[in-house]
Amino acid sequence: MAFVYDNKKTRRQIALTQEAQDGLDRAALRAGIKAEAILKGHRHDGHARIEVEEGSVDRYVTLSDERGLKAALSIEYGRMPHTDLSTEEKRTDKGMEGLFILHKAFDFNPKEV
Repeated sequence: MAFVYDNKKTRRQIALTQEAQDGLDRAALRAGIKAEAILKGHRHDGHARIEVEEGSVDRYVTLSDERGLKAALSIEYGRMPHTDLSTEEKRTDKGMEGLFILHKAFDFNPKEV
């Protein structure tokens, strides 16, 4: 009878095999392309972008918006309506539904998360 010892070193060795790394590259590239297409369909002013990065083991597909103000978070998950009371005009933002770009790119159902 064979025993499989699950430890961090073994998992890392398996993850670093060429076959596993090639699979991660393909999955990240495929999701990045899909996410970029979804984002382009909804982009208003062009600040947000999709980035695909390579870590030491993993790959990362991110929605980046360097304007701050949690803009990428608002794009992904949406935001509630609010009124800006810091100005004399008292601007009201209607809020927005989330686009769930990364969820869709990886075929995750946002309702299940």
